[in-house]
Amino acid sequence: MQAWTIVPLILISALPAFSSPPTTTVRSHPGPGRVPSCTGSKLTTSRNSPCQPAADTPTPLAQGGLGACGESATSWHPPVVNGCRTGHEHGDAPPDWIADAGYSAEFNISLHENAIAHAAMKGFNAHLGDVDVYLGVHATSNALDRSERFHSYEVWARDPSGSVSHWQGWMNTGDPGADRVPRRAGFSTDVKPSILVVDERSWEQGIRCEQWYGATAPWSWDIAVSLCNASTIYYYGEANESASMYWHPAPDGAMESDRRVDISWFDFRSHPTGKFYATQFGEIVSGLKDSKCTETVMMYGVTYPNQCLAQYIAPSMVRVSFPVNTAQKAFDVTGVKLEGAQPPSLAANH
Repeated sequence: MQAWTIVPLILISALPAFSSPPTTTVRSHPGPGRVPSCTGSKLTTSRNSPCQPAADTPTPLAQGGLGACGESATSWHPPVVNGCRTGHEHGDAPPDWIADAGYSAEFNISLHENAIAHAAMKGFNAHLGDVDVYLGVHATSNALDRSERFHSYEVWARDPSGSVSHWQGWMNTGDPGADRVPRRAGFSTDVKPSILVVDERSWEQGIRCEQWYGATAPWSWDIAVSLCNASTIYYYGEANESASMYWHPAPDGAMESDRRVDISWFDFRSHPTGKFYATQFGEIVSGLKDSKCTETVMMYGVTYPNQCLAQYIAPSMVRVSFPVNTAQKAFDVTGVKLEGAQPPSLAANH
């Protein structure tokens, strides 16, 4: 069962360019539900691969679940840990009100994302209308992540009553080939879900933001994220060459310093209240003992094991929608780098 809803159409031309400081193919980066293999794979050159240490760090620590600087591989941490640059950043730290409500804000939706693409987990803290929102989403502007359909997300929301709701699952960003649409000045598209990418021509037109439009469960959030000052340039066919040795870094060396969120939740849509469980694809189940929790599901030609995830929607949760559903901010990217990437060659056609 595919329980998706598509975010409302937003015209490309309506969003700012931010020209200054937003058949199944087996690829080297496994999706959230696929298991990587290091032997004979490009995975050994991928960012934060478990097959070799990240290039940015001293000798990795031996303890399980820790990065080379001693940082957690499953939760938020700053770019610099114990005086050591981790080489990546995770945006905003989870606000205290999440822990005060009894939640642990860890990047625990996908163990494979934690292991293979931990650096792409980004936090965004915002006050939208009358609601405090913290979005944790797996999204970053490189080929490794553009070449996957599913990316995990979590949303915590504190409504005006003080109640805290929590949604989690995987968002569908469309086909890694057909639904990666180069942005153009004055051009709009209704292709959703999708990632609107920055290619060489986009760059020449002054466009610097990738725009991710994700589909989630109908009872969950509409999620759109702009990744501005994109760190790599899209080229056709990159989904088959997603290891970092093939990436085309941005000519100006940008490291995705700005991000914008356009996220909405509609109280008029049918939704449960209180605690319930659903698969990562949004199918509501009776609980953790539901047979679906141990089953697999075929999605777009790929078989995934179901993960049943706890959700909570407070009865007091209120709508978050336009015009108070948008926030943008800059993040400190000091020391952030693209490990293993080659110098840009925008004319190359791999």
